[in-house]
Amino acid sequence: MHHPAFASIANTPIRGTHGARLDGWSIPIKSSTPVVGLPTIDGSPHRTSTPTDHDPFVAWLLRQGASVPATTLSSELGATCYAERPDMPVLESPAYPGCTPGGSSTGAGVAVALGLSRAAHGTDAGGSIRVPAAACNVVGFKLGGKSLSAHGMLTTTVKDQMEIFGWTPPPPRRLRIGVLTRGIFADPQVQSWRLDAVDEAAGVLDRYHEVVAIDPYPESRETYRHFGTIIKSSFTNAEPLDSDYISWLHEEALALSPEARANASTHVGVLPELLARTWDVDVVLCPTLAFDPPKLGTFSDMSPEDSFEAQTGWSPWCSVFNMLKTPAIALGPVHLGALNVTGAELLELAALLRD
Repeated sequence: MHHPAFASIANTPIRGTHGARLDGWSIPIKSSTPVVGLPTIDGSPHRTSTPTDHDPFVAWLLRQGASVPATTLSSELGATCYAERPDMPVLESPAYPGCTPGGSSTGAGVAVALGLSRAAHGTDAGGSIRVPAAACNVVGFKLGGKSLSAHGMLTTTVKDQMEIFGWTPPPPRRLRIGVLTRGIFADPQVQSWRLDAVDEAAGVLDRYHEVVAIDPYPESRETYRHFGTIIKSSFTNAEPLDSDYISWLHEEALALSPEARANASTHVGVLPELLARTWDVDVVLCPTLAFDPPKLGTFSDMSPEDSFEAQTGWSPWCSVFNMLKTPAIALGPVHLGALNVTGAELLELAALLRD
């Protein structure tokens, strides 16, 4: 258990309800999520606090019987899809040595990929579970919810995801699946082998469902602008401390007009109907990342503004499903995002591709 992927380790695991269905599961929690008995570190030693209450999701896991042995490393305030503070451990991807393992649920991805944990908790406001899942070649599933950010899990199998959430296989129905290979929030060149992986997945799904090609919707860059507004707004009251990146986000937030914030909220409200009309599919199949994880230092050596754009270019698909507040899953190089299916249905679909 003593590995730099773990930000803090309990003297004795925090035990869940004895005899409940997840009794025997040991699930580390992302270090930005409060767990009584462990410090909440939030990606920086200067942001360490002592929680007095469990996060509701942690409390739910404990009621289900899981134990919490540790917390996992995350990027500072969950702001980036890499974690490279000089005063925190810097991890590399087990699947791509010398390269970023992604973020912000960085330690979770590494812990699962190395076999240190069967499952690890994460949170995801723009790809923070799914990006490290792809960068470490594991499974990363985010739940649907009522806000941009959602809890979820990183595992090696889809079956484990179904077991953790206690879902039973739903009745089968024929779905309409849209295959999208061009980026939504940016239009990078996608590596050919990643396109081949999507094509192979489409071939598997076509045996059971209707599979059609789709293109980026015309308003996609408008959605990206509003996504940036929402993300930056969340840093309005953030203390920059010693982080240039958090300082930039904070300054960007203070410069946002009330009109821009209101327009972003309005766009989120109409997005589901817009995509239902434009795409007319139940699920979107796309790459998770446009290219292999870059070398450590690539993003952190850029200016904050350039880094924000470069991170988007690396993963230009994931964040729209945060805007939609729907379930989404990364299966290594390929990604499934829900438009009109439940989390259990999405996992059943994913199990056709991995497990």
